[in-house]
Amino acid sequence: MGVKFSGRIISGLTLALAGVVWLSAIAPAEAARRGKSRFDGIQDCERTANVQFRRHDAAMRRFAIDRAHVTGEKYADRIGPTFVSTVYHGKATYEAAAGPKPVRFICLHGGMHRRALFVYLLPE
Repeated sequence: MGVKFSGRIISGLTLALAGVVWLSAIAPAEAARRGKSRFDGIQDCERTANVQFRRHDAAMRRFAIDRAHVTGEKYADRIGPTFVSTVYHGKATYEAAAGPKPVRFICLHGGMHRRALFVYLLPE
């Protein structure tokens, strides 16, 4: 016994086979989407800076890195017991109660599957 579709009888085995083909076409795309990690050290530095600066300045609203003016230099060495993969430095905006202010920053990042370790604002 089967299912009638457009005047034709389609067997259960044919429906099952069509389902398997459909799932096999979708599965690789879904697995690739979930499995692909997009490492973004600059975004991690920005996130860490926002947390770190809010802890010390209650009036702080936002820290935003200007990606067009950031340089990342590979370091790949230890500073004390902590491994540092990349040193990011460049321009950013520090926004507090007094309004946005352009600043320069330096960020030490631990690398893929790690986090930003330290963010510091440099005097202009």
